[in-house]
Amino acid sequence: MFFLTPRYLKHAKMLHKGVTRFIDYKRDLLPPAKLEEICDLRRSLEGAMKARDRTRLAELNEQINKVCERALPEAAPSEIGDNVEVFFVAIVIALGIRGYIAQPFQIPTGSMQPTLNGITAQATAEDPRPGWLGYLGSFLTSTRHIHVVSDHTGYLRDQDPVTEHKFLIFLPYSKLHFRDGHEIKIMAPKSQLTNQLHLGRNIQSTLKAGATDTPDRQTDYDIAGGEYIKEGQLLASGIVNNGDHVLVDKFSYHFRTPTRGEVFVFTTKHINSIAVPAEQGSQHYIKRLAGVPGDYLETRLPAGEELWEERPEFWKREKYQYPQRLYGELWHNGVKAQEPGFQKVMSGKDGYNGYTLINGRTMKVKLEDRNGEGTYYAMGDNSANSSDSRYWGPVPERNLVGPALFCYWPLTKHWGRIK
Repeated sequence: MFFLTPRYLKHAKMLHKGVTRFIDYKRDLLPPAKLEEICDLRRSLEGAMKARDRTRLAELNEQINKVCERALPEAAPSEIGDNVEVFFVAIVIALGIRGYIAQPFQIPTGSMQPTLNGITAQATAEDPRPGWLGYLGSFLTSTRHIHVVSDHTGYLRDQDPVTEHKFLIFLPYSKLHFRDGHEIKIMAPKSQLTNQLHLGRNIQSTLKAGATDTPDRQTDYDIAGGEYIKEGQLLASGIVNNGDHVLVDKFSYHFRTPTRGEVFVFTTKHINSIAVPAEQGSQHYIKRLAGVPGDYLETRLPAGEELWEERPEFWKREKYQYPQRLYGELWHNGVKAQEPGFQKVMSGKDGYNGYTLINGRTMKVKLEDRNGEGTYYAMGDNSANSSDSRYWGPVPERNLVGPALFCYWPLTKHWGRIK
């Protein structure tokens, strides 16, 4: 066993590992004679290790270190080279942190409002662009003011006339594509440009419903394509709020079980009821963890209230008149939810409304293992506008990414630890 191995043999094994790595990494730089000398010393080291010759191992340690140190020609120091090396090391560290410890994540929709803000847009009749002081404030609050008119005359292409791209990972923008290859950039995400900034209405386009689900249960529309646009024609005018940016802890769930009530991120892979573009494969959703394996969940009306079917006015309404939305309470295992996050939602204050009763009916769910894997129940704080487990079922354990830790941008009241 390794912990019973003599110290000098442990040191010899580490030396052997180091010289082997040196040969592998520097083989193309070493002169043939020097490479052969180092390989001979390594073979001698292996023989001394096998014979447990402590004296010979000490001699080889000194010889190998000297030969390796002098094996390569000494390069002149280079500040540029050092800086480039530091730069790439920083990139590797950043990628390691993103891959295994913490990952930045942008809130795409309003399904968690008012706890976390998603990307929203509001059309304006007038040019909303402010002066330079206004732009400074817009930067700190992650707000964009846009007023875009066409600089080109022609027809939009028929296939994918509007596409979405990203600048610096977290700044989505759109491009309008003409048949002749001309492009117009608009600093707004495609969904907000088409649906909230009224691009379709401005260019008199026929809209078609998108085929994918959104986390806030909103229908996305696309431009049909082939529209004729004139130079100077208004395309979009309004204010775009870029949503909150959060850090997601990808480390903790390897060492602890998810906690009911925390805000968490998961992928939509293996959740067949969520429609995702084939080329995308999966999306990231952020919700509040409403139930853990073994929980029995219910949504109930507050004491003293009745379901719509129990009210006389429900049966007197017009056939297609939709009744007023009902909001209820969340219960776990026969007890009203006590966690602070659920209490906020059920308070009916500060923008929270409670949990929507879908079609005016209460909900009862038992979270059980599926195929030997735990399942988790996800619900948005903006219950009326949240596509969550009430519609597409529980989240498999393998989909969990981690808890949302910290809102680091923009500098608004949401900045800080996420609760």
